[in-house]
Amino acid sequence: MRSSLLLVLCGFWLSCPAWGQTDSPTGQPMAVKVSGGLNAYAGFYTANGIAARNQASPFGLSGSVTVALPGGISLPFSAVLGNQGSSFRQPFNQFGVSPTYKWATVHAGYRNVSFSPFTLAGHTFLGGGVELNPGNLRLGAVYGRFNKAISTNLAEPDIIPAYQRTGYALKVGYGKSGNYIDLLMLRAHDDSSSIASVPQSATQTVTPAENMVVGATSRLLIIKHITVELDAAVSAYTRDVRSTEVSAEGRNSITRFFGKFFTPRLSTQLTQATQAAIGYRTKNAGVKFQYKRIDPNFQTMGAYYFQSDIESYAIAPNLSLMNGKLRLSGSYGIQYDNLDNNKNARTGRTIGSLVVSYNPATAFGIDVQLSNYGISQQAGLRPVIDTVKLAQNNFSATVNTRYTIQSEEVVSLFTLSATRQQLSDLNQRTAAFTNNTNTNLNLGYFYQRVKSGLGANLLVSYTEAALAQGMSTKFYGPTLGATKNFLTNKLSTSVNASYLINKQSDLNGQPLNGQVINASANASYQIAKRQNVNLQLLYLNSDTGVADQRYNELRGTFGYGISF
Repeated sequence: MRSSLLLVLCGFWLSCPAWGQTDSPTGQPMAVKVSGGLNAYAGFYTANGIAARNQASPFGLSGSVTVALPGGISLPFSAVLGNQGSSFRQPFNQFGVSPTYKWATVHAGYRNVSFSPFTLAGHTFLGGGVELNPGNLRLGAVYGRFNKAISTNLAEPDIIPAYQRTGYALKVGYGKSGNYIDLLMLRAHDDSSSIASVPQSATQTVTPAENMVVGATSRLLIIKHITVELDAAVSAYTRDVRSTEVSAEGRNSITRFFGKFFTPRLSTQLTQATQAAIGYRTKNAGVKFQYKRIDPNFQTMGAYYFQSDIESYAIAPNLSLMNGKLRLSGSYGIQYDNLDNNKNARTGRTIGSLVVSYNPATAFGIDVQLSNYGISQQAGLRPVIDTVKLAQNNFSATVNTRYTIQSEEVVSLFTLSATRQQLSDLNQRTAAFTNNTNTNLNLGYFYQRVKSGLGANLLVSYTEAALAQGMSTKFYGPTLGATKNFLTNKLSTSVNASYLINKQSDLNGQPLNGQVINASANASYQIAKRQNVNLQLLYLNSDTGVADQRYNELRGTFGYGISF
């Protein structure tokens, strides 16, 4: 709490302009510029008919500061402070900075850096790092804490424990953006002594782990029109560092080299991931061939999630005609799992899509998107039983059109969009429980006066869902909105309201009729050159026709912001 208050005080102090003295080429002192902003808000929330989905009196404070130093060095800082739950508790706060000077960037604090999709891929860490790109050389290194230790306690039994995890990542490469090759390495491990002994259960197994990943990533322009993309990695992941070490007998020279950084154990699994593409591109046409394979259970501690156990092939062509007024692009591919042939069944997917965009004039345009995804199963370790066999087709079509009428004073825009989604179950034994169709139509009109700031919009929407077992639901109705500026544009206001009629049927075919009313009002006033206050009110009244699903909510927020 003390550190949070200190940060807020520092933010107010930094809001004052500051200049540093340094010599410029002309002999005049160069200014150190400080810019940023501070925002504070407080509000209320009430609900009837349901349990509260927000705190009764939310409030918060956020700020950002950017220090621009001579020579092009930029130091951005940011902070967030707010309450959680019904009472004020330790706020969520993360601070970090990544100053850049010419070809050098330094990372400090909470940062997320990406070296490649299969090594360090945007995982947040607390620590430091550097990225250097002098000429064609590409260097990078980061080190820090990837996970904070979390212990279980009797007061909060649902907390999932976690060991403290630290690690580092290295990058060495050559080339420029869009035409380079990088070699990468990531090493991370859990501290088994960072938390007390974790009780194991059938639903929760937490063990200290260790991981080392080596990989390569590249984007290469082979000749004028051909590009090659490659991301590949090999991951050695130990699920429990307390397991028995594997003997080093018979290791080759490469294994012995990496053995200096990683100790193989009985719980270690070696997996790999690869994605590659080769593309051909001319002025008006192009095509790309793509391949991806991710082994079962592939993991890296430098990323949060991977879809593993997949292999896919795809082709993606594109074409531009009529001087760019007509554009076509699409893709078709196949994907399947069970790469180790150890599942009861293999699941295959076919993936196809088509996008057509026609814009003959500035005032008119139409876009059409089609996609078709099929999924089926083949026998694996066991034959596939007809009653549970998975065989489905998912079709989707979307059409968007626009027409604009514009003059010096008024802009009018008409829009029409339609979407159709259909899930077809090809297994007759399960189709009655899974088939469904969704249709959505939207007709909109938007009006804007350029000088006065008066604007209005009208949207009429219709949504219908035909669900399994004869169930259906419909929502339709209008949405109205308006915006207007007052006091020489110092005061900006807007209001929106929607009324949707709900019609649905239950499993017995009985009709259930209801309505949903949603309204909002916003106002923002500029009280000074760089200061403003804003007010927001939101109201929701929902009645779906089911007695225990009738509720209403009202929330409001008042905020103050200052920039410097």
